[in-house]
Amino acid sequence: MKKIKDRIVLGLICGVIAGFPSRILNTLEYYVGLTDVKYGQTAANLFLPEDKVNTKEAQITASLNNHVGLGILGSLIVYLLTATGRDHAALKGIGIGAVSWVAVYGLGAKFGVEVRSKKPLAPILSFIDHILFWALCGILAAKIGANFLFPDFQQAKANKVN
Repeated sequence: MKKIKDRIVLGLICGVIAGFPSRILNTLEYYVGLTDVKYGQTAANLFLPEDKVNTKEAQITASLNNHVGLGILGSLIVYLLTATGRDHAALKGIGIGAVSWVAVYGLGAKFGVEVRSKKPLAPILSFIDHILFWALCGILAAKIGANFLFPDFQQAKANKVN
C-alpha cells in the first residue's frame, strides 16, 4: 500500500475517514431518541438561524463545515504524531478527543457556541463519539502515513546506521 507523504493531505484524509463512524453513531443515537441534536444541526447553527437548521441549504452548510473541521482536526493529530511518534496513537487521539470535547461543550458555551440538547445523555454520547473519532484518526494516521514522517522511524534509522 502506498503511504501518504504529506502531513496536511494525511490529516485531511484521516479526519474525513475517521469522521464517518462518529456521524453514523450520532445519527443512530438521534433516531433511537438518545439525543435530540445531530452534529449537522449544530454545525449549521454556527452559520444559520436555529429555525433554518433542518433545510437542504443547512445540510449542505453543515456538511461543508463538518468536513473542513474534520480535515483540520485530522491534521492536528497528524502533527502531534509526527512530533511525538506513532506509539500509543489511539491513546494520544483519545487525549486530544477529551480536550476537544471540553472545548466544544465547555468553552464553546462561554463564547456563544452552545450545543442545545435537552437530553442529559447527549453530552456523554458526544464524548464517546469524540473519543472514537480521535482514536480512529490517530490509528489511521499511524498506519497510512509515510514512515519518514514519524520520529520513531527516524530514530530506528539512525540506530541502524550506528
